[in-house]
Amino acid sequence: MTPPYRSPDKKQIPHFYRFHGPEQFHKVSLFYFFFSSTLPPVSKGRVLIVTYVFPPEEGGVGMAAYEMARSLSSLDWDIHVLTRPLDSPDESFRSHQYSPLTTLPNTLTKDSARLREYLDGFLKDFRPDVIIYHSWADWCREELLDAARDSGIPFFLRSHGAATNFRSFFRFNYPPFFGLKKWLCSFFQVRRDILNVCRKSPLNRLVFLDPYGTLFKSFDYYCASRSKLAHYSCIPNTFPALKRTAPFFREKYGLSSAPVFTCPAGASMRKRQLLFIRHVKRSRLRHIIFLFLIPQHNAYAEQMEQAIGDDPRFRILYRLPRLEVEAAIMESDAVFLYSYQEQQPLSILEAMSCGVPWFAPDAGALSTLEGGIVLKNTSPSVLEKAVESLTDEKTRKLLGSKGRRQWEACFAPDAVNQEWEQLLFSSIRPEGKPPFASSIVREHLPTC
Repeated sequence: MTPPYRSPDKKQIPHFYRFHGPEQFHKVSLFYFFFSSTLPPVSKGRVLIVTYVFPPEEGGVGMAAYEMARSLSSLDWDIHVLTRPLDSPDESFRSHQYSPLTTLPNTLTKDSARLREYLDGFLKDFRPDVIIYHSWADWCREELLDAARDSGIPFFLRSHGAATNFRSFFRFNYPPFFGLKKWLCSFFQVRRDILNVCRKSPLNRLVFLDPYGTLFKSFDYYCASRSKLAHYSCIPNTFPALKRTAPFFREKYGLSSAPVFTCPAGASMRKRQLLFIRHVKRSRLRHIIFLFLIPQHNAYAEQMEQAIGDDPRFRILYRLPRLEVEAAIMESDAVFLYSYQEQQPLSILEAMSCGVPWFAPDAGALSTLEGGIVLKNTSPSVLEKAVESLTDEKTRKLLGSKGRRQWEACFAPDAVNQEWEQLLFSSIRPEGKPPFASSIVREHLPTC
């Protein structure tokens, strides 16, 4: 009797596919489905993320790059990070789960010819589909632009804002007009950098945080839009919403008796914590605790300690674990910054994600964010008025709910990652859609 399912060309069919009956077919099918279920997910593409600073504890650029690596990796993109040597002494930093990471020693990055030779070999081995470079830092940027152009790889410059604020360049110890000259030259430098990225290759692209810019705020976006460049996009920062946990932070650090306003930022002249301390001391604000969460102890932090003295209104906590930083934000009455140079700070977005109000000066694109108070200027009287209004519970709830709604609409990871995937697919594939998964990417992205 002729067995069922036997092909007349049996000898030409591999043994694995020779079915001699329903039982054998059933067993082979079970094996096939079990084997396919254990296969790793198919990669959507390879992305090289380049950033001059990567540890999340080191500031907004590093945190944004880390979150991008984590999010895209979870969406089945092969991620590799290229950065400077990680010399963080904090062992808790080592517990973070990172994507594959390569560090370039300073001896290599200071030699342009050697660096270019290394990058050519690195790109040839890793073969990324896209390079995403974070910020306008000079670290390896020109060499990577040239290497990407010669390899035919799209280069995305992820802007985190341009330093064109006058206070970035004016100092009393400069010679006369020296700071003014540097400030004026910064505008021309930003314009040159923007045009350079676009001229290197038609595959290159600028990615800004938001469609907002003026001559003195967010100048890089302002310059790109006024120049009518074709290859630029706007995708905001994102960060997972902070989740409520059992209250413990205030009790642990003895902060349960008064309203707490928290500043989660590194100690630096750009963040201007010293000026904030001086303004609070000149105000009539009492019975409020201003908490500074500082990741690294430095000379500026020592100046803060000296300025605070024994004033009970101020507390500084250094190098807190990430979970405690999140708890501090969630249990705060408000989050604040006093910087003169910002763009779209992640600490404000984190506060918005859990309904905590905020206040900050009118820097960068902060005026486009909801859920907080934008200070018209940095003076003791304006600061006092903003803080007093945020001590009212109804005001805090109203602002917090506004911020939460805007975060859900514009900054939630699902929406932002969808925009990144659409941009990546459009660069990898001309049709702009992933194969077999057209529903992943929205046809029309909402604007916020």
